[in-house]
Amino acid sequence: MKFPWAILSMLSLAALVFGLLLGIKSIRITETEIIDFYADEFVQKMNKKGVSIDRSACYATVSESFWERMIVVCDIDASSFLEYPIGAWGQLLVKEPLIGFREGI
Repeated sequence: MKFPWAILSMLSLAALVFGLLLGIKSIRITETEIIDFYADEFVQKMNKKGVSIDRSACYATVSESFWERMIVVCDIDASSFLEYPIGAWGQLLVKEPLIGFREGI
């Protein structure tokens, strides 16, 4: 039985093309576009709950984790916030944003 070199080479080529496309996407998408996207999502979520809030409540911090590109933080009020951990291609790394509480306020 011969090893299926044709199938292996087609799968390798498909993986290479897919990897190049994701690499190009990670270079082309800017941090500002990512922050704006998740800030808009945050504002829509808060408006559905009846809370009037502005996009300027969101900002980004540099992530210290290997798989995270940044963390978009959106302040709900002085004591609570939502965190959006963002991956290399601008994708959300968790199912829902994480709720955080500030201590000492």
